[in-house]
Amino acid sequence: MPQNYTITELPGNSKLKLATTDVMNVDERGVKSPEWMIKIGDLLISDVEGFNDYCELFGWYGESSRLTTGDISNQLFTSATLKHTDLVLLLPNGGHGAQLESKMNIGLPLDAVQIIRLGNIKATKVKLQVIDYTNCRIQSFQQQLDRVILSLSVSTKTNTVFVYDNSGTNKGQMVSKVDYSKNTAE
Repeated sequence: MPQNYTITELPGNSKLKLATTDVMNVDERGVKSPEWMIKIGDLLISDVEGFNDYCELFGWYGESSRLTTGDISNQLFTSATLKHTDLVLLLPNGGHGAQLESKMNIGLPLDAVQIIRLGNIKATKVKLQVIDYTNCRIQSFQQQLDRVILSLSVSTKTNTVFVYDNSGTNKGQMVSKVDYSKNTAE
């Protein structure tokens, strides 16, 4: 599947650059449904079959890290600190925009946020990747015309990548789990 992205610098105080879907140069041979979609509780809707409680995700950024010390001669040169940057999301505005802003204003967490990557295998829409975040707090809400930029702090992350062979047969999945609030990983 061809990559259809452009790098966009987000407005505001940060100099964060985000890979966003390129809607100006659409590949007519590719996936007709969005490649990236997001689900935030029961706030979103779409017409994509099987994903009616999601919406298209125009771009996102999140980085996991493990802090290290400068003394690499010691066996314990890595600290026990796992961290995740704020999760930055770029999605269309709609009725959910006001609901998300209200949750930020009154300090209510988003219990579950799910990002999925879709692809076509043998003319069938399949999930290629699913990333689940829980107990997310909205750090900032920014509207830019018909798009919303959210910045979330996250407590947990589960990254599931579905593996397919060259013939399109599902060979299983690989999973990574992190709980940043308890500093544990699997």
